[in-house]
Amino acid sequence: MAVRKESQKIDIRRNEILEHFQAVLKEEGFEGASMAKIAKKMDVNPSLLIHYFSTKEEMILALVDFILEKFETLLLEKTRKISSTEKRLETLINTLFSRDWVSMVDSSAYYSCYYLTFRNRKVKQRMQKLYQRFRDGLEELLRSCMDEGIILSDDPAKLADFIIYLVEGLSFYRNISGGAKRYVETGAYLKNKVWNVLRQDRGPFDKSGSELLSFKKETVLLVKELHNQVEELDKKISEL
Repeated sequence: MAVRKESQKIDIRRNEILEHFQAVLKEEGFEGASMAKIAKKMDVNPSLLIHYFSTKEEMILALVDFILEKFETLLLEKTRKISSTEKRLETLINTLFSRDWVSMVDSSAYYSCYYLTFRNRKVKQRMQKLYQRFRDGLEELLRSCMDEGIILSDDPAKLADFIIYLVEGLSFYRNISGGAKRYVETGAYLKNKVWNVLRQDRGPFDKSGSELLSFKKETVLLVKELHNQVEELDKKISEL
């Protein structure tokens, strides 16, 4: 019990340092974000930071994990209690194109980390690993929805990439496109386009959309049943 409490204290302290690291990044950029400046921001001795992060690179890698895990945590919180595959997909897509998603972390800190992927192999590998985990989860959910007849059959891997490209592009464009209002409007538009691709119809996921998807699922089941009946009939004919 004592070990667990100590571990929790360490995690809390590390996260506090990383939050201040983000704040300094916003003001100074990576080149100017020294441990001394982070310590000054926290009003602590620099030796405290070294106790938790022996080098600046170690702190940067931890920050990458910290930022991307925030996004992962948000998705888990939104979807983990939803048993319906259909509702999980709806909630996930609504979240990805929402203000909650883009406001999870400071954009300047996120893109500072992204910039480092061109210069630091370890940072690139860390971001690739975490993005792959997110992509795999999205692909698995899309495949389950296809199996249940919720969305049209397609390549779930390519669809996962398609959705991620739109989300990332929306986030990047937000900073130069006219602010929060424009982001919300564009996000709603892109979200509807995603549903157009997945369901080949229009409009957000509402009651009429649910009824349409229910009809599609029933149709898929009926087609499977008819296919089985045809196979059984062919077998009987061949036995005559």
